[in-house]
Amino acid sequence: MLATWHFHIEVSSKCTLACPRCARQEVPNGLINTELDLEFFKRNFTPEFVLANVEKITFCGDDGDPIYAHDLIPIIQYIKSIKPVEIVIVTNGSHKKLSWWIQLGQCLSEIDSVHFSIDGHDDTSNNVYRVNSDYDSIIAGLQTLRVSSDCQIVWAAIAFKFNEHHLEYMQQFAKRLGVDRFQLTLSTKFGSVYPSYGAVDPLQPSDKLVSGTQRFERVITNLSDKTETPISLTNIRLFQATPSINGVTALCKIGNKGLYIDARGRLFPCCWVANRYSHNQEWQQQAEKFNLHHQTLQQALADDFWTTELETYRWQECQTKCASSVVDEKYATSW
Repeated sequence: MLATWHFHIEVSSKCTLACPRCARQEVPNGLINTELDLEFFKRNFTPEFVLANVEKITFCGDDGDPIYAHDLIPIIQYIKSIKPVEIVIVTNGSHKKLSWWIQLGQCLSEIDSVHFSIDGHDDTSNNVYRVNSDYDSIIAGLQTLRVSSDCQIVWAAIAFKFNEHHLEYMQQFAKRLGVDRFQLTLSTKFGSVYPSYGAVDPLQPSDKLVSGTQRFERVITNLSDKTETPISLTNIRLFQATPSINGVTALCKIGNKGLYIDARGRLFPCCWVANRYSHNQEWQQQAEKFNLHHQTLQQALADDFWTTELETYRWQECQTKCASSVVDEKYATSW
């Protein structure tokens, strides 16, 4: 069975940024700017379903940024009215009014977290990759959220050539702002891993800051005394109970990555197979069968596909991201 305790939802495919290695820029054909509204959530995440299943919802997208969804705050309020589900929001943080951050903060508690994706130490450096971002509005939003909420705040930076010598400064600045954790991501999307980016990749940092696995790696530094939300016992139990099949230990059966719903309302086993790159075209077609605008989430989850064809794990993303050789307990319990 698929793990239904954690959902990863692209509540909006809209974004104000033009990050060069985002799918929005690399595969613009097929991009549809849309979003999910409160009624979609009320229809699919009924009180009965949430009470019986859901422990965590991560709002983040392959194409979009959740803060640009018109109904994000009402959606969170609705979910929280059912039970204290853990909410994670991953955002670039730009261009929102301070009053919006206050309203968001009032919805969130100490079990929730907001990850601000900030790769620079000022507006100029942040715009090298986060093109069209507004550093001043990001920092103002972060500070406003800090005084408005007990939620956990994470400064999430990707290591690049342009910022590798400023990482310590960024971490110390984050601490002064009251950020709880500094998360440094070592990416794979560089020329040494993907030749299409060129032998001399202007974004690639030193070798030690490039991920050596098929997946990104993260180095997390605690900046406050606030305790990170514990790993779900459901997550640990499912990791221990999930067997390897055809050399794959499927995270969609464990749940740490979350079952993915894109901004068009289509259900996928994870965000990796949902991205719009050419090797996932079969999934783009397959997912139309699980469009939650045409059926309910419970109906989609009951389809035989998830216990038959899915378990061949014949797709590239399954065989790389979920290869049993890389799925240890840390890998299977981290976001």
